[in-house]
Order: sequence, then structure tokens, then C-alpha cells
Amino acid sequence: MSRAPIDLCSRRAWLGWATGLTTGVTAGLTTGLTAALTAALTTGCAAPPPNGAGAGDDEAPPPEGFRFVGEFEPVSTVWLSHDVGHEALSAGLIGALHGHVALRLLVADGQAEARARTFLQSRGLPALPLTREPLASFFTRDLAVFAHGPQGALGVVDFGWTEYGVPAWCRRRHADPAAAEHCAGNADFARAGVDRAIAAHAGARLLRTPLAMEGGGVEANGAGLLVVNEALWRSRNPGLGRAALEAALLRLPGIRKLIWLPEGLAEDPLLRATIVGDHVAWGTGGHTDEFVRFAGPRTVLLAWPEDADAAAHPVARLTRQRMARNLAILERAGDADGRPLEVLKVPMPRPIERRVFLSAIPDMGRSRQWSAEHFPSTEGRWQGQALTEMAIASYLNFVVANGVVVLPDYLPHGTPRALQDKVRRVFERAFPGRKLVFVDAISANWVGGGLHCATLSQP
Repeated sequence: MSRAPIDLCSRRAWLGWATGLTTGVTAGLTTGLTAALTAALTTGCAAPPPNGAGAGDDEAPPPEGFRFVGEFEPVSTVWLSHDVGHEALSAGLIGALHGHVALRLLVADGQAEARARTFLQSRGLPALPLTREPLASFFTRDLAVFAHGPQGALGVVDFGWTEYGVPAWCRRRHADPAAAEHCAGNADFARAGVDRAIAAHAGARLLRTPLAMEGGGVEANGAGLLVVNEALWRSRNPGLGRAALEAALLRLPGIRKLIWLPEGLAEDPLLRATIVGDHVAWGTGGHTDEFVRFAGPRTVLLAWPEDADAAAHPVARLTRQRMARNLAILERAGDADGRPLEVLKVPMPRPIERRVFLSAIPDMGRSRQWSAEHFPSTEGRWQGQALTEMAIASYLNFVVANGVVVLPDYLPHGTPRALQDKVRRVFERAFPGRKLVFVDAISANWVGGGLHCATLSQP
């Protein structure tokens, strides 16, 4: 399968934005998503290829011996990035990881490097090695996916980039195909080459695939098993039917079996969208690192809303229904060798929400500013309307690095200590002997991210 080249009109329209994208997050907002949605709403060119800026035409399987590793396996380096909108999160994350794994910080340019050095010094953090990469963004997890090969060889899978599914978001927003194409023509594919750049920085071999995806949507057990959120992978690869998608997934490094799950968290819709009623959120469309993770080759962690929340809150109720379907599938499934899986339910934090108002002139540099233009006209939204925005809060967006597991801390945001202690006990069972550290990640939760999203683990 061949992917068409990037539309030049889209490249020109985004040239100015691409420079801004590299500086990170303003007021707690992922600028990559901001710029994509802003331009998709305001300008137009011919539409890009439906699954993003292609990485190459090679459909052949990766070289023999390469595999996706489980994140519970040894980690050599964790890549991070600095952004002023998430400095509290970064400080907690660096402090928790330091001493357990080598850390490496991506910066876009000289100014970003100076800001990063000032940040580290002012917080009393260790001086980390800085790597200049013009396409760096705060959510490093999504920029690349590493694979491990023979004799310690390192690979990076060259997934296509769709700016978190903007073309699919445009199709949902516009019933008219021409309008959807016009909207999608402005998605920014400037970061399509960042995985190749990271491969070069890490000395890794580039492994081709015709598929598009971000790292937060790739969850493997290191022994041939891949959990697939079907809704997510279809949104990133709309031209592929399930059979073609499955064939391409089984060509990924070391993958021998797939477990298909229908949907992720209700709190994690595709970009800015309605969840149910007047509840909205800004999400990824179902990254697996928000709801299903491997803690071992045959141990699966699954997000699970508490009974009281599922009974009282419409979003938690919808998530509970989705997770119940996922649980039934996982309990019937086995690993790549047919052995049963152990599924551990991880309680979700109490729902976190805030009031937002739709505006005709939203400041797209702020995550809590929304417009009626973000929604399909059939929903009947109007400027000035009050909505309830949900944070994408989940204990599954954790980071494991050798002897430490870093989890999000929701005590400051209404989750009772007894509930978080329950989560602690699940993780002590799943990761015996590892230190557990809780870090507040709310700034990232409002824009579809979390601790795991802010890290890139290199085997």
C-alpha cells in the first residue's frame, strides 16, 4: 500500500504554525492540537491523504528478530520534553524517575534550551542532557514507537501522522464531503518526520509500516500480543477495512496475535467533542494508555469506574459499559501462545469536570476556551452555551521505568484517599517490589494527555 505525498498547499498553510508547534504548550494546552483545530476551522486547501503524511511505501515485515517490548521490561532511557504549561508535572515526573533510568530532554531550539535549563535549575532538578529537535512536542510518547532487535539493536517504527485524527474529526464535523475535505486539508503533518529524527538521535533503525498511529495507541506485551482499540485504529487509517488493518498490524515487529477491543474511555473522544448530553472533552479518540495496559506478559490492567460513579455520573456510566465489554473480551482471550490472561480492574478516579462556555472568538491558546464551531451543526450548539468539560483522568496513564512506577495523583482533585489507596494495592500486586510514586498530572489531563504521554521509553 502506498501513501500519497503531503499536499503542498497544506504545507504552505501550516509553515508558520509548524514553527510555533515546536515551542510546546501555552496555558496548559497542547499546541499541536490547538493549531490543527484552529487552521482546520479557518483556512482551506486540498485535503491530505486520509491517513496522514506517509512514511514510505514498504509493506514488508520488519527485519527478523525485532519486537515491540513490554513497558514492564528494562528501560534504558526515558525521553521527555519541556513546556512551560506543564512545569509542575515535569518537575514531579523528573524527580520520580531520576535515579531509576537515564533521562533525556528534547528541546526545539536555542530559546527552548535556555528555558529548559532555567526550569531544571530553578526546581533543583538534575542537569539533564538536552537534545535539539525542531519537531519536539511535550507529549513525547506519541512521537515514536521503539522496537528491540537482535544483539540489542534498536528500531523505531515509522508510523504515519494524522495530527491525532484531524481528518476523521473533520468528517464527523461536516456532513458535506467537500467541507470535510476542505477542513482536513489543513491538518498539520509537519511532525510526520519526527519519529525518523528520534531514530537518528537514538541510533535506531527505521522500520516501515503503511499504518498511521501515535505511540499512546500502541500497547504490546513484549511476547507477540497487541491490544487494539478498533475505533482508534480505524480513525487513523480510514481507508482500511478490518481485514487489511489486521494484516498490516500483524506485520508490526514481533506481533503474532491481536486482541480487538471496540472502544476506549468515554472521557477520551476524538479531539474536541461531545461525550453525552452537555458533557464534552478534548481527547485522542481512545489511546490505549488511558484504559488498558500490560503489567506483565499475561497481566492486563483495565480501567474500571467505581459503582457509585457509574450509577451517578453519565460519563462514568458510559465508560463502565465500554469497559464491561472490554473485560468480557479480555477474559476470553489468551496470549499469543493461547495461555489465559489475568485481568486486574484498576479503579478510576472520581470524575473531574469544569464549566466552559462556547465563544465566537475563543483563545485557542487556552484549553478551557471552546467554540460552537468545534461541533457538528446537527448538535445545535450555540455561542455562549455552557457545557461541562471532563478531564481525561485515569490511573492507567502511568509510567514504569525499571524499579519505579509513577502514577497520577488525584487526591488534590476530589478522589478520596481510600480510593487511591485501593489503586495503590492493585499496583503493588501488579508490580511487586517496585516503588510507587504519585504525581499530579491534571494539566495534561485537560488536553487528552497524562504522565505516560509525556514520556517516551527506550528499551
